[in-house]
Amino acid sequence: MLVCLLFASRIFSYSKGSFVTSTRNFNEIKNDDVVFYFLPLKDTLYYLGDDYIEISLQSQLAFHITRIGKIDTVKISSGNKLLNKAIETPTGLYAVQNKAPIQISRQFENTEMLNWIGFNGNIGFHGLKKKGYYAHLGRRPSSHGCVRMSNEDGIRWYQKIKVGTPVLVYHSNPSRVIKFSNFNEFNPNVDVLIDTGNRRLYSLLNGRLSNLVKGEHFRKNRGKVFLSKGLRLFNSAIIVETEKSLPLYQQPKLGRELLFATIPISSFVYLDYKFISDTCKVK
Repeated sequence: MLVCLLFASRIFSYSKGSFVTSTRNFNEIKNDDVVFYFLPLKDTLYYLGDDYIEISLQSQLAFHITRIGKIDTVKISSGNKLLNKAIETPTGLYAVQNKAPIQISRQFENTEMLNWIGFNGNIGFHGLKKKGYYAHLGRRPSSHGCVRMSNEDGIRWYQKIKVGTPVLVYHSNPSRVIKFSNFNEFNPNVDVLIDTGNRRLYSLLNGRLSNLVKGEHFRKNRGKVFLSKGLRLFNSAIIVETEKSLPLYQQPKLGRELLFATIPISSFVYLDYKFISDTCKVK
């Protein structure tokens, strides 16, 4: 009992200078209210569907991720801007817009693109009749902007990927991530539900990411952002990566009832009101 009381009344840090985030009521503090942050916070999009796609341009891999935990990983070859009339596959958040067994590219001599899965205008997944590009899959970019995959993988993905499936494209370490959720977690009073994209929503999402980079996520980003099943994002301009690195911790939220504090502490130091930064005072 004595040990429990001591643990409830004190918070210890194993290394000097570590950071503790605490939600504290004026009258009490609970162990569950203390959160240790070891990694930068990312902007999470809560998805109500059953699967989504991630594309890592650095590793030249694509992942089909399902709610039940299955991940189908395929080797790809993305856009190489050094080629003639080519662009690098743009990063961002998109959604599958259309599908076709064969898509004709008028821009590139009526090339037949097999098992087409378009997600960003003229950019999408596809295979080719000639298999010389197989040598580049999983190794380096070699397309004019699209995401090439083997015809074998293309057939499998074409059969199971549906229009409206989110597609998250990033270089290596996105600042925005997708997490599966349920509608009963949605709070209509503070949360945002995205079904169809538009400029206002794109501006809202990019603003949230900007606040995150500035360390102002808890102060300025209100509620959560949910993505509906059957997502429609046309001309998407949703940023998923930032030029600046994400801060290790976010500025505390100011409130009248709760005190949300982020403070550096040394080993075996009491976490008490007198240690809390003046910027967190409750008026």
